[in-house]
Amino acid sequence: MDAIALKDGQPSGLHLHVAARLEPGDRPPEDAHLFLDTKRGPVSLFPEAGNELVPPLDEALAAENPNVVAALSPNQEIRFQATASVDRFPANRFTGQDARTWLSTLDRQISHKTGFLLSAFVPATKSLTVTLPPRSEFSVTENKKIFSLVRNQADRPYAFTFQPRLYPAEAVFSSTRPISGIAMVFPVPFSPWKRTE
Repeated sequence: MDAIALKDGQPSGLHLHVAARLEPGDRPPEDAHLFLDTKRGPVSLFPEAGNELVPPLDEALAAENPNVVAALSPNQEIRFQATASVDRFPANRFTGQDARTWLSTLDRQISHKTGFLLSAFVPATKSLTVTLPPRSEFSVTENKKIFSLVRNQADRPYAFTFQPRLYPAEAVFSSTRPISGIAMVFPVPFSPWKRTE
């Protein structure tokens, strides 16, 4: 997580999020009782309600490096999805160049951690997910022409995923209401956890 959030000890402008689901059945990971098996007892990796994995920021635990334990049946596995959110983003609009900068920042952070040779095999980040508030419209302006990309007519936020590099750098993406969040789909899939005998 620090490899994404920090570069040379300074904030990168990104934050890594890892969500998990217990399958089959697309159930919350708490059903697998996923925890750190520490010397002072079990420590949950899901301290908040929801399916986001939140490791404790504790130097003593990091030094101990405890095992992760889950109660899985032979046919079950825990699948993960990772995204990197943009810490600071414009409220209503951003350009294609802004989006390219966010994508490139994540790619650089991955490359910085994996090294030059391994990073050559890591695909470039392509997708950006914009969380739109209820009753809003998200559009793109190209060559002074406005094209609607999605209308969120629901009463809850909607996550819209697209590939910014399919649009020119000077394109302007805008929402009729303040954007709730911007994140990037992690280009490297996380391996599922399965039961070990």
